[in-house]
Amino acid sequence: MHLTTLEVAHSRTPEEIASLVSSMRPAIPALTGLTFARRSRLVKPMISYDLSAVAVSFLPAAGEDVQSPPLAPAPPGDTPHVEGTKEDTENTLDRDGYTYHHLRRDVFNKASETVAIGSRYVVPSAHITLGRYLTQKDHETPELRERWIQAIEDINKWLEKKVWEVKDGEFVGEWIVGQERGLDARCGKLWYGGGRTIMTGEGF
Repeated sequence: MHLTTLEVAHSRTPEEIASLVSSMRPAIPALTGLTFARRSRLVKPMISYDLSAVAVSFLPAAGEDVQSPPLAPAPPGDTPHVEGTKEDTENTLDRDGYTYHHLRRDVFNKASETVAIGSRYVVPSAHITLGRYLTQKDHETPELRERWIQAIEDINKWLEKKVWEVKDGEFVGEWIVGQERGLDARCGKLWYGGGRTIMTGEGF
């Protein structure tokens, strides 16, 4: 399972992908290491679904209390500029001036310096696909569909009550992108559980 920050290309031959990787290789260390200094939070997890899959989705943090343990400070002088603020060099985590959308923008801009981006995803989102439907047998009647939707709503009510912004709870309802490891640059048949890692960035 993964959260996609940027899809560079899709539906290309192995030879085309190899050429893209070769072009991007000099930029990959900087790309995968972006989250070490540019720290953003995702909060309020909830289950979402559409006609093809079910996922856990997050929202960019917007001033909610930080629930995670104290983090190692970002390296001095390596904190990103946040447009519209005067505190360009301070750690932005507490006030959420640097969001996941900023991170996606920065990854896109840096990757675009090396190759043309051909992503399927246009609308910015932060979701981890949990499963895709192989058939519609479990949803083929109105009663089954209602049961499915009710189950998801029950889970989301539990998440909101027991996980969102719950201090010292059993679960932490936020994810600081880059915890444990940085971004993972991968290539291959990623949509189908395959592929390989080219490089993983440093975590904190």
